[in-house]
Amino acid sequence: MRRLLAIWICFSASMIWAQGIDITAYTQNEAMKDTSDIPLTTTVRQTASYPEISEVYQIPAYDLYQQFWDVNHLRSKKLEIPFSNDRLMLILVQSGNNPFEFPCGYDEEIQSYGPSKKGIFHPGIDLKVAPQTLVKSCFDGVVRMAKYYGQYGLTVVLRHYNGLETVYAHLDKLCVKPGQIVQVGDVIGQTGKSGNAKDYMLHFETRFMNEFFNPELMIDFENETLIKNTLVLTPTDFYITALDEMAKDQTVAPKPATQPVMPKSETTPVPKSEPTPQVVAPDFDGEEYHVVKKGETLYRIATAHGTTPENIIHLNNIQNANMIQEGQRFRVK
Repeated sequence: MRRLLAIWICFSASMIWAQGIDITAYTQNEAMKDTSDIPLTTTVRQTASYPEISEVYQIPAYDLYQQFWDVNHLRSKKLEIPFSNDRLMLILVQSGNNPFEFPCGYDEEIQSYGPSKKGIFHPGIDLKVAPQTLVKSCFDGVVRMAKYYGQYGLTVVLRHYNGLETVYAHLDKLCVKPGQIVQVGDVIGQTGKSGNAKDYMLHFETRFMNEFFNPELMIDFENETLIKNTLVLTPTDFYITALDEMAKDQTVAPKPATQPVMPKSETTPVPKSEPTPQVVAPDFDGEEYHVVKKGETLYRIATAHGTTPENIIHLNNIQNANMIQEGQRFRVK
């Protein structure tokens, strides 16, 4: 009897440990080794009718991320974090943006960020939730990834306008797809136990330039509010893991993995190489004009002339930025 009791205690302890760590710091590398998608049926995806990006200039922090927009992986490229004197200061909610909203209601925090007692590093925070709890966007932003991703299960990654990214994993339904524009409080999915979760939970991560840091540096989880509107990070706040050899190979994956996902209605193809801009001589007072060539977009035209798409739209009173055509003549300066 005592032997059976001892076996039962050991088994129970192992089960508690198994549930203690759902995702490790290297899980993202493991997921990259098998890039095959699990088909998303209607039972796990019900896409909301949120607006979608149509030009790359609508992608948050696109230039900051070196024009890297990966819709297939959490992290497939190492980027340099732009510290200034070993400090990075981010404004979390800027003027014109909607205020912060906590991602979902929860019962308790069951796993914190950082190393466990056995030294396994946990890169996020796990919240115990009721089944099918609605999960919402914390900030305004754009969906970068929405798919089944290894031990993360059904996962949504949002990139926000200050360059932050938030990760929501172990969902049982996705309500968004890459390229959709979301605002604070928009429903992006519902909680589940997909991936390697043993119970209903939300695994939540905060990242910047593909590297994760402790969400509790900016969110008061007990009161479900931001600690401050200004987030200051140092190099020691990031836990940076190496990309393994197979992961490094993914940085040269097929172009669709790192290109913006545009709506199906987008008809203007993205040229393989930067077209040579056709510049028309200024008419007067230094004004400069451009004739649209095949395959050009407002973003590419603006970049070639050292201006912004918004400025071109304003100068030419463009009503639909998605409908520019070959041969059109725009004032660029």
